[in-house]
Amino acid sequence: MTTLLILRGINGGSYHHVPMAALREYLTKAGFTRVSSYATSGNLLFESSLTPVACKQRVADTLATYFDFPINFGIFDGATILSEMQAAPDWWNGQGHRQHMCLFKLTPAIDLDGWLCERLTPLDHVATTAHLIFWTVDTPGDFRHSAYGRVFGTPFYRQTSTRSYRTSHKLAQLLRERED
Repeated sequence: MTTLLILRGINGGSYHHVPMAALREYLTKAGFTRVSSYATSGNLLFESSLTPVACKQRVADTLATYFDFPINFGIFDGATILSEMQAAPDWWNGQGHRQHMCLFKLTPAIDLDGWLCERLTPLDHVATTAHLIFWTVDTPGDFRHSAYGRVFGTPFYRQTSTRSYRTSHKLAQLLRERED
């Protein structure tokens, strides 16, 4: 099974440095195959025959073995993410003077959608799936008046990991290539 691993809060300046080449090696040593990464922000793909629970535990153990700081992450079935990407709304199209993002729910069992919907402003456009939040803000680069600008530091923020429109589509492309 193709798995997408999304790490949160790494390689942001001088703290929580996680070299992707080293992490690919560590995951391979842990028994995952066809390990690859995209960009330096913690987007990895690999193959595994483990159950999702066992896979998540093995990744957690690997990260704890090699890094002396906690790393929040999410494990996603590649086929599920591809299916949910197909459900993106028409307005989430990477066009116009808007900021388009995709948030990965690192802990899908937690009800993030209800909390979020109560805080939206007229600048925010949000659609959710089980694992993703498609979010567009009408003012590019200036989030101060949007709900997105107010989630930093909240439990919601800590349970999601944001990827740009471009990165989200690249991850979907890489997942599709593995299906072929």
